[in-house]
Amino acid sequence: MLTMSHKVTSPKKQQGSAIVLAIFVIIIVSLLGAALVSLQRDSAKGTSYEVYAARAYLSAYSASEIALVDLFPLNSSAANATNCTDISVPLGTNISVPLGNDAGFHGCTADYQCQTLMPSTSSSLPTRYKIVSTAVCKNAQTVTRRQITVEAVSL
Repeated sequence: MLTMSHKVTSPKKQQGSAIVLAIFVIIIVSLLGAALVSLQRDSAKGTSYEVYAARAYLSAYSASEIALVDLFPLNSSAANATNCTDISVPLGTNISVPLGNDAGFHGCTADYQCQTLMPSTSSSLPTRYKIVSTAVCKNAQTVTRRQITVEAVSL
């Protein structure tokens, strides 16, 4: 008859293995949680930047539209060229556009420059106008700046 002997280990040698496994699992879960928090923070910063970039773009677009309305007034058949020459001299002088503190423009400022591009004297080309509008939107952590250039022709 064959007998099998089983080696029985004492309970004292088995103590503590569950605690080591529990500490290992806690460390892994903590690292995953920290990575997720960091990922969420970076995502929130990116979204904030995108919102302020869109606000800056639309503010610059609004400033260029205001400049075009000043240059080409409604109910007028010709461009009011004096409006452009008034604001393009001296070159580099900016005209600030009052955007107000509406929800869409909160924290934004915009300005524009207008320059008259005269055709050569021998040509019969119409006068061109170049409008460069710049907007800056900022809060405590984000500053975005957008610039739009528009060229218009007096027909």
